[in-house]
Amino acid sequence: MENRGNTMKPRVQIVEHGKKSLTGYTLIEGFPGMGLVGTIAAKYIVERLEFREYGYIDSSVFIPIIRIHEGIPVYPSRIYINEGLKLLVLISEQIIPRQYTDDFAQCVVQWAKEKKISRMISLAGINSQSAKEKNEVYGIAANAESLKELQKHGIEIIKDGITTGITALILLELKKSGINAVSIMGNASFQADYKAAAAIIEKLNDLLGLKINVEPLLKEARETEKVLLKQMDEMRKTGNTLQRVEDKTPMYT
Repeated sequence: MENRGNTMKPRVQIVEHGKKSLTGYTLIEGFPGMGLVGTIAAKYIVERLEFREYGYIDSSVFIPIIRIHEGIPVYPSRIYINEGLKLLVLISEQIIPRQYTDDFAQCVVQWAKEKKISRMISLAGINSQSAKEKNEVYGIAANAESLKELQKHGIEIIKDGITTGITALILLELKKSGINAVSIMGNASFQADYKAAAAIIEKLNDLLGLKINVEPLLKEARETEKVLLKQMDEMRKTGNTLQRVEDKTPMYT
């Protein structure tokens, strides 16, 4: 944390492995939320297409739990790039505490503006009791121009309601920008809803002209669910344990 007067300001910044022009790129973000839909979908996109790691979010907010992949630690929030498709994917595997969502949203939006990214698509989950079909996909937009794109591709618009979390704040920050920004949401019913993730990937195929096959995601769904839930559960348990230890540890000066 950075101490500015009496205000504690968290450190949240995007670190790039190398400077590159991202003018005209589309940024897809998948922060954890309902049904882990955004995280599941974002990770699947990176796995199915040829992406390389481009950067990461460095923050004092993350709890000290780091996942190891092939013997090497990986950052909790990472950015991947596919130059051929002019696509960026931001994946976060840690849930951002509510009091810091605004800091993360502002960081992502400011970076997107500085890099002249032209479009942002947020992936998320929603629990709709009125859905006509289980795999129905919904959308909201940052402004009128972005709304037209959702309508063009036949995505059910949420006309009135409430949205929360980082996605909501990102859209609000982009309301008066020149960036085309939308959120597409799968109807999530489970703690890790892979079917909802597959449904929004199919909409992404339509929106971006991609050809991602979702059948492997559906077939390997149960395993994906187990892995993600285990990771999240371990992070929560370890975070709670660390907090209890810190609460009981005497402070010396």
